[in-house]
Amino acid sequence: MSLRLTALLAALCVLPFVSMAPAQDFGETFSGFSSSSNDPIMVEADRLEVRDNDKVAIYSGNVKVRQAETVLETAKLTVHYSGNPSESLNGGGGNGGSTGESGGNSGKASSNASATPGSSITRIEAEGGVLVTSENRTATGDRADFEMATDMVTLYGNVVLTEDDNVLRGEKLVVNLKTKQAQMQGGRVQTILAPGSSGQSGQ
Repeated sequence: MSLRLTALLAALCVLPFVSMAPAQDFGETFSGFSSSSNDPIMVEADRLEVRDNDKVAIYSGNVKVRQAETVLETAKLTVHYSGNPSESLNGGGGNGGSTGESGGNSGKASSNASATPGSSITRIEAEGGVLVTSENRTATGDRADFEMATDMVTLYGNVVLTEDDNVLRGEKLVVNLKTKQAQMQGGRVQTILAPGSSGQSGQ
């Protein structure tokens, strides 16, 4: 898997580091995140299908993306790319043909992030429910998207962020990785703060 794909998957994994602060301050919690982390990223799924004609690689069935103590779980992870999939997907499915598949019912498809040159990743979609966990933080939503051209990560649908007993709810979380700014959008935002917390509502 290319370094660019590594960075995109890692960006999805960083979502739970959003704090229980006002929406305009969310992005500050991303300042310590680095896509050049030495920790490898492991992607596991029941199946991996590469559709080179469509420039799409699809992980499906109990998909788990892990980097150090951060884990992203979803039903389906779709990677849109340009170029040769064999350069960006090491360890499963991509054979340069029109369609490749790995795993199936015989076992899990898995892929390790590596430093090999890769194709250009244009978009990543996680759907079928998204759960991100890291230490005492979790983030959940119906789906998540990453847009390569704009460096934007968006978590959609019934978004819930938790840190210990603090809870933040909304319909859409938008994170700009260039500016490290984040906003909870789409309707009213609900914040539940445990006694002693210094955060406040993100409306």
